[in-house]
Amino acid sequence: MIVLLGGWFLLPEGYNDAIAILAPSLGNFVRPTMVMVNLLLVNPMNSFMMVAVWAGAGFIGGVMAGTKKGAFVVGLLVWLSCLGVIALCVFLLLQTGLALGALVIPPGSSLIDLLGIPLIQGAIDQILPMISGLGGGFDISSIMTLIMPLLIWFFTPVIIVIVTAILGAVVRPKEDF
Repeated sequence: MIVLLGGWFLLPEGYNDAIAILAPSLGNFVRPTMVMVNLLLVNPMNSFMMVAVWAGAGFIGGVMAGTKKGAFVVGLLVWLSCLGVIALCVFLLLQTGLALGALVIPPGSSLIDLLGIPLIQGAIDQILPMISGLGGGFDISSIMTLIMPLLIWFFTPVIIVIVTAILGAVVRPKEDF
């Protein structure tokens, strides 16, 4: 809950423009889906606030768990439940149907605003050098060059939440009976 609320209020401005464009045709689950995509594909070098949200959730979960093993499980379950929420949101988006012909850019926003989304900026930063270096052909290493930063961004939150959950369990005062 902490992760979803923190991500909801700290969503970058470019995502709000994307939501304004997609919500009329895709439905109500566009905002939670965008929030979860932003949370799960956090780039720790660009978004310290999202790292702080994951760390806060992990620390509180670790304090509540009380043991290091319990904190590990709580941290992992926090991340897995976020994957479940995004899977549910995508499922509900697909259930409402896709009417992409009805996409309208609202007044006051533009495609340049959409390119300001941190995730898209990071992908562009990875794709442009790869495209310029293709020249002779396309091989598996160029695909891995594109996918590796996304995998690192995807697994960063789980590592952060587990480590801070264990720290929360260590900090918790032990009760004497």
